[in-house]
Amino acid sequence: MAVHDYTKKKCDVGDDMELKITDDKRNYNQCLEIRKEVFVDEQNVPIEIELDEYEKESVNILLTLDDRPLGTVRYRDIGDGTAKIERMAVRKIARGLHLGQALMNFVHIHAEDNGFKRTKLGAQVHALKFYEKLGYHVVSDEFDDAGIPHKYMEKEL
Repeated sequence: MAVHDYTKKKCDVGDDMELKITDDKRNYNQCLEIRKEVFVDEQNVPIEIELDEYEKESVNILLTLDDRPLGTVRYRDIGDGTAKIERMAVRKIARGLHLGQALMNFVHIHAEDNGFKRTKLGAQVHALKFYEKLGYHVVSDEFDDAGIPHKYMEKEL
């Protein structure tokens, strides 16, 4: 897979935002810290569910704002030109700054640059409208994942 180094731009709060592929242990560990804070601490997902067998094969992306790690997302190849997006998380202190949208836009560009034609994700039901605004549509009935209601959604790139 081709790897983009990073993308720097100004976010709407006027600070430096950086999105990068986590190609070293330090950055990957920062992604894990964010995921633990959001999924394990806030949403009570057991750590043994949060950390799974797809860790090594996934492309992890870290978002920093003024060098502070605030968001993460990952994706992996599930075949048929489809990238499965997972573990999208933004720290509570940074919500409302549109960082989730920046993460998703970056993952869409990166996945498309690497030959993927579509993306799929399991969205928490409370976040459906967020993903719909990004062009996703629901493709499943509701299901339970780690005690949280989800629906699968897809988008053509």
